[in-house]
Amino acid sequence: MASPVIPTYITVHLGRPNQPAENVTLPFTEYIKNVASSEIYPTWPENAIRANILAQISFALNRIYTEYYRSRGYDFDITNNTAIDQAFNKDGEVYSNISAIVDEIFNNYIVRRGRVEPLYAQFCDGYTTSCNGLSQWGSVTLANRGLSPIEILRYYYGEETTL
Repeated sequence: MASPVIPTYITVHLGRPNQPAENVTLPFTEYIKNVASSEIYPTWPENAIRANILAQISFALNRIYTEYYRSRGYDFDITNNTAIDQAFNKDGEVYSNISAIVDEIFNNYIVRRGRVEPLYAQFCDGYTTSCNGLSQWGSVTLANRGLSPIEILRYYYGEETTL
């Protein structure tokens, strides 16, 4: 398989996949800034913010790279339904520190060592829900213990996790 290309744009369906809803096409970086600002707090330790943003980028890129929705006949790349995808709030507030980090790292994503496919980086808040992936609140605890973003990601996704 070819190496993924970071898309210029992403199309987000504002609802469940099989429900009528508006599709919004916007720059990929603006999408990630919105998701990160909707999913995490700008006051978190920077390493937790970076780890979460890398998971969010990888999740979105996995949806695009695998053509998850388009291969099923849909005309969008991802939804904003948090039961299956990640939070996106049309016209949502974007925090300046999150925006700056996204601008710096949006070309990076998580893979398994030796693979090119962006990792399906499942995550949950770790407070009201848990999953087989990154705990957003748990990443704060790990960052406060001094772990780097990649160490946080390896804690949740395994030692074969790399950028």
